[in-house]
Order: sequence, then C-alpha cells, then structure tokens
Amino acid sequence: MTNLMYNTKDDTLINRAQLHQVVTPPPVGRFHRPVPFGEYVEVVDEALFSAGFEVTAEEYAVTKDGQRFFGMLEVAPKVLEGEYLPAKEFSFNVGVRGSHDQSIPRGIALGTQVMVCSNLCFHGEMGTASTKQTVNIYDRIVPMVHNAVGRLPELMEHQTKVFDQYKDYQFGSKRHGDAALVEIFRRGGFSAPQLARAIKEWDNPSYEEHLQYGDRSAWLLFNACTEALKPTGGHVNMDLVRARSQTAETFISEIIH
Repeated sequence: MTNLMYNTKDDTLINRAQLHQVVTPPPVGRFHRPVPFGEYVEVVDEALFSAGFEVTAEEYAVTKDGQRFFGMLEVAPKVLEGEYLPAKEFSFNVGVRGSHDQSIPRGIALGTQVMVCSNLCFHGEMGTASTKQTVNIYDRIVPMVHNAVGRLPELMEHQTKVFDQYKDYQFGSKRHGDAALVEIFRRGGFSAPQLARAIKEWDNPSYEEHLQYGDRSAWLLFNACTEALKPTGGHVNMDLVRARSQTAETFISEIIH
C-alpha cells in the first residue's frame, strides 16, 4: 500500500495492535472527548464488515508524541457464497485520521484514489467526512462512519462499470494514447513534468497489472494518468490534484463514448 504518506523523521509507522497501545490523554476541557485511535479504527472496521467488505491490508502512522494518527485501509468485497458484490482485481481504500490535541478532526475518506498524509492532505474522490472531538462525539462519529461506508456498495458498482469500460477500450495505436495524453495536458490536466511521467508510464508502466488488458487499453492510460498525478513533496494543493484528475477522467470518458 503506497498512498499513506508520512514523515520518516517525525512520524512512526505502526500496526493496528500498536495503535491500540497509544495512550489516550484526559480531556483538555469539559467539551473535549478524546477517542482512542484504535477504538476509532474498530468502528470503521465494523462498519465495513456490516456493509459486506473486509480489510485486506492496512497501514498506520502516529506522530512521535502520539497526539495524531493517520491510516489507510485497503478493502474488498467479502468473498463468501451469496455475497452481492463480486471480487475485482482492483481494491478500494478507506483513509482515516484523528488527533488527541484537537489539531485535526476525526475523519474518513473513501475512493480508489485516497490521499492520507501527515502534512494534513486528506482526500478521497468518492467523499470525505469529519467531526470534532466534543463530548457528544459518539453521537456523531458512529453514524458518520456508517453513512460513509454504507455508500460504498453503490459507489463501487458504479466505479466497476467505469473501469470495465476502460479495460474494454483499445486505442488504435500507441501514438493515439500519446495524443490523448497531450490533449489532457492542453486542457490543464497535467503540468509539464506530469505529462512526461504519464508518457513514461504509458510506455513502460511501473506495475505489471496495468498491462493486464493490453498495452493500448484505456485502463493503462487511466493508470498512467493516476501515477503521474500522485502528489510529491511536502506541500500539496489537493484542489489542483482533484481538478487535474477530473480533467483526465473526463477526457478519457469522451474518448470511450
């Protein structure tokens, strides 16, 4: 799992068992109610299970003072007889975060492209939700998580159809894909360095699974765009990332239809 971004100098990568061991401080005022980090993740996990999903991979990081945490859960439909959603070769991600020092709210982010970073970037293209840690947090946090996770089956079904279209569509030649990337650049979907990276990913993808549907598929082009648009560096303009991602996806959809 590569989407959880943390500072190796200031943050510590841990597992869920270790997350449960992070000390929860007392309230700093009568309106403050800190929720243990591990307990929050269990609420998310239970909501995923109730919606028909299971966690297939997970990763967490905490600041060295233990006041903030960030996590990413990779989820997939439960593969059991009678389940309503078939397993797919791509997964969905659920980002989580929170703090004891009130620096950030408890949050959840959903999507196939989720960004969780200790520099406070937090985004999922299928939606995000958050709540402050006041005395009535459990009156809000449990419904918030269940409402967010409850949308996953519908969102996953829609995204599956879109991805199936990407996999079925084949460009006439590799040069047609080159032209598509250049057009995305003209529409503001890439910076010049990102265009260069997208072309590199189109020619020689970093992940073998991106070639599963051929070296001229819209699926490969989509993944080339996704890799090119992954944020780098400590300062990330998520509004710009979202806008560029939307530009790329809109143009690919225009080609397919």
